[in-house]
Amino acid sequence: MNFPLFKSYCSKVARKRPKPSSNAAGFSLIELIVVVLMIAILSAIAAPGWLAFVNRQRVAKVSDAVFSAMQEAQREAKRTKLSYSVSFREKDGVPQVATHRTFDEDRNLIINDIATQDEAWKRVGEGLEIKANQVLLCSNVGTDFNKEGSLTCDLSTPRTITFDYLGNLAETATGDEAHTPLIVTAGIPQSNNSSDVIDATKRCVQVKTLIGSMQVGQEDECNP
Repeated sequence: MNFPLFKSYCSKVARKRPKPSSNAAGFSLIELIVVVLMIAILSAIAAPGWLAFVNRQRVAKVSDAVFSAMQEAQREAKRTKLSYSVSFREKDGVPQVATHRTFDEDRNLIINDIATQDEAWKRVGEGLEIKANQVLLCSNVGTDFNKEGSLTCDLSTPRTITFDYLGNLAETATGDEAHTPLIVTAGIPQSNNSSDVIDATKRCVQVKTLIGSMQVGQEDECNP
């Protein structure tokens, strides 16, 4: 093979190969701006829907935790043949729950003492990373256990539901028959300082009968 001739031929072919134009080398500034604007517009459209979805998920998980706490108190009452209670409160914008005995060994009511025992309380849905004022708890349980009152989202004073040794709703502290339904509602506050929840996010647990049957509900079903 004549190598000099072959080398000359390759050089000519390389010179004839078309060079890429500068226009095909990448995106123009205008094209990048258009793409960025389209992404921003789509994000603005999708953001409210995504936020609503996240809020509904938070409320559903908190409501599930409320239901589990009620079930735990009722289960312990049946297991130990003692009266057990579940209390809810709000502290520093965070909903909290405590499952505890209703009376001590001397039959002294200890529900009021629970309010001062911070170690007895844990966040509702502990581990869900619910921050302050993200989810609000409301209830129609009065300041006396099992006593029905007006629906309120001010749970700075704990609200308590108590089950007797059979797992039924116990008589109230004054000896009256427990009122039903007793409701604990979770929802997204209308603002950081609001005492009302957005109706579309409401999820609740209701103790429907004196035998302690429970039912979950949402939105209008959460109204007393």
